[in-house]
Amino acid sequence: MIILLLFLLMVIAAIASFFFKKHTFEYALGVSAAVLVVIVFYSVLRFHSGYTGGYISVFTYALAGKIGIFFSIGVSSFSDALLLLSAIVILVAVAITRRKDYAASIYSFMILIEIGLFGILISRNFLFFYIFWEVVLIPAYFIVAEFGGKNKDHVSLKFFVYTHIGSVFLLLAIFTVYSFYYIHTGIFTFQISSLMSVKYFAMIPTTLKYFAIFGFLFSFLVKLPSFPVHSWLPDTYETAPYPGTVILAGGLSIMGGYGLFGILLPVGSLLGSTVLYILIGLGIISLIYFALSAMMQYNLKRMMAFASAAAMGFVTLSFGAGILETGIEQPLELAGGMYQILAHGLIMTLIFAALYFINQKAGSDNIYSLGGVFREMPVLSSSLLVGLLASLGLPGFAGFIGEFSVLVGSFQAIGWIIILVIFAMIITASYHIWAAQRSLYGPYNEHLGKIRDVSAAQFSILLFMMIAIFIFGIVPNLYYGSFLAYLGALI
Repeated sequence: MIILLLFLLMVIAAIASFFFKKHTFEYALGVSAAVLVVIVFYSVLRFHSGYTGGYISVFTYALAGKIGIFFSIGVSSFSDALLLLSAIVILVAVAITRRKDYAASIYSFMILIEIGLFGILISRNFLFFYIFWEVVLIPAYFIVAEFGGKNKDHVSLKFFVYTHIGSVFLLLAIFTVYSFYYIHTGIFTFQISSLMSVKYFAMIPTTLKYFAIFGFLFSFLVKLPSFPVHSWLPDTYETAPYPGTVILAGGLSIMGGYGLFGILLPVGSLLGSTVLYILIGLGIISLIYFALSAMMQYNLKRMMAFASAAAMGFVTLSFGAGILETGIEQPLELAGGMYQILAHGLIMTLIFAALYFINQKAGSDNIYSLGGVFREMPVLSSSLLVGLLASLGLPGFAGFIGEFSVLVGSFQAIGWIIILVIFAMIITASYHIWAAQRSLYGPYNEHLGKIRDVSAAQFSILLFMMIAIFIFGIVPNLYYGSFLAYLGALI
């Protein structure tokens, strides 16, 4: 009931936010902070110990039961972790947004995105899952279209069309499994637990089954994003205002990851080895291709956009390799992939928040326009360096846990092909260090003049993220153990 009550209050708060004109920032900050506090307490109470898998806080209300429409919610340890991540990402995105730079509506759009993410993560009915999937898309589009930079009209339209096509395939996949369920049983239902069960999914004719699998995968991989359905990503990340980029990198990637592990995984053993090898291939290609693309960038924001996509290659790889090994789910790879989603969101939030402050103070986020800014901004430069080290998967930070688990676990499934992943990791480390050395250290670029370091309020935001990344790096069992319990209940 806590989750249901929180969700209903968030909906009311989002509607109310459109009526605030002068104090929208304070209101959005208060709402997002309150949501985070509730989620932290809820997570500690319900998932700290005694969790054995499955969904808790289940609530179902029949809206049109005859055609299978139920308002049905439930929370697993995986969705709980992503609820926590969503709350953190939105809070930071709101906190770093300067009121004088944006109209009040940007805060309302952020709260709407948070509602959409929460709705996706707690929905146990496909109809509401799809509705909330679209709820996220619309305010994200307006943030880019209204507050973005150069070519914002073209880029926002490209983002909308690209992700909406993915949504269309998601809708087709849902109606495919929904329709066949009625043909087979005579019962209409959108309940995810009924439609995504191995027993039912195995009965679907092969053509329809693989059409549904393609629809789900296409939609989820667009949002992740994965090669080759990623072309919306670099332009959107670069054009979006920095608070929007924080949400895109830390929040929207949640949708694709949750789609794989929260929706498709229960029927993973039915995907077939061909599909799984394709996913493994896409994961490895994403790791290498995006790492090479990132290395070619001179703009730090665009570079980290590709780095973000590369990091999600571990997620695709873990999903394919985790199921491929013996035809059933292998916890090490899968738990690693799930942890990678959590870590990636935290790390990218820190990096883009730090880059935002650098851009504000130095007037540029181009590597060659910076140079030696550590001399003038030691605190801010060190914060960005922490984010970059975490992003390349250094031990002690959250990113290491997921990457190491996926690397070790996948070796059992794909053997020495794992060398390609290690090659990608070497490239990743190279451009992260190169970018840090060129932009933060070395001789100071005197053309920048005298610039100030972060204020105490700005540093508190960065410090909060650094502590979170550090805690999840040295105490992985805050969620890793419950992820294994979640997987154990599925296998």
